[in-house]
Amino acid sequence: MKKSKGFIYLAKRPCGKVSAMSWDDSGSEKENAKMTYSWIRRGDTVERVEVFEGDPMPEQICYPSCNDCLKAVVMP
Repeated sequence: MKKSKGFIYLAKRPCGKVSAMSWDDSGSEKENAKMTYSWIRRGDTVERVEVFEGDPMPEQICYPSCNDCLKAVVMP
């Protein structure tokens, strides 16, 4: 069984790509709350995910003018 390294918060854009992440370290509750709030305000979905030894880290591949995000957001 793999050993847990802890938890991370992942911010995903409307296209489903990861745009930001942050480790959920003890003592960083206030900082994490501010970051996750700002991610949600900009329209991201936030997940808290457990990371185990040997797991690959998610790639942060989305950027503000991502063409996939522009296609994913349906305008009325």
